[in-house]
Amino acid sequence: MSKQFLDLLNYLAIIFPAFLFVFTVRGFFKALAAKIMGDDTVQQEGFLSLNPLVHIDFFGLITTLFIFILLSIFLLDGAFSRSMLIIFLVLLGVRWTIPVDINESNFKNYTLGVILTTLSGSIGSFFLALVFLYLFKYFPFKFFPNYVFLTFSEIFGATIELAVFFGVLDLIPIPPFSGGRLLEFILPKSWHNIITWLHEYSVYILLALFILPGISEIFFSLIYLLSFFVKRFLLFLVF
Repeated sequence: MSKQFLDLLNYLAIIFPAFLFVFTVRGFFKALAAKIMGDDTVQQEGFLSLNPLVHIDFFGLITTLFIFILLSIFLLDGAFSRSMLIIFLVLLGVRWTIPVDINESNFKNYTLGVILTTLSGSIGSFFLALVFLYLFKYFPFKFFPNYVFLTFSEIFGATIELAVFFGVLDLIPIPPFSGGRLLEFILPKSWHNIITWLHEYSVYILLALFILPGISEIFFSLIYLLSFFVKRFLLFLVF
């Protein structure tokens, strides 16, 4: 078994538990927000749970793993490239999560309900990062062997990074990100033609932001800068 393949398996053992944490919590927070605003269907359908089996489509997960391994072996080299590949696969629709089915007509306050459920993914992501930062500080790692500490610290670190990254990314004011939905409530009605235009050309906009040289560097620099400030704020709360 080649060193490259072993390195890839080690990377997957760290990154995919982190993705499971992030998307399970995001799904739970979306269901929780919907429940708070009056939609009982999320609870009836079982989404108000932290069980990964409720939120993860394991057929989609296996498909994602298969595509990821193939592309990693033949196209990519380096952990950063692998991370970006996973994010790119998720954003382009190679999904392994089960969407939370929300009935917005059940909301006691429609506008507040939509805004809260729209923001819930980012709120849940930032909360998860905060919890793992607390675990980093207070979990008694000293009672465990060093290899256990290293494994947990890598998974915790990956979870924090992904949670903050996706929390920030989800706030981008472009469909299909949650920030794109918020534009309906932020922009005046006379500007709603902009929202229609964004929906129509969102695929091309995302491809430009993620792929085109120069544009993608600027885009991800801004995302990582915002992620840095969010993480600094969370670190301030913990330490």
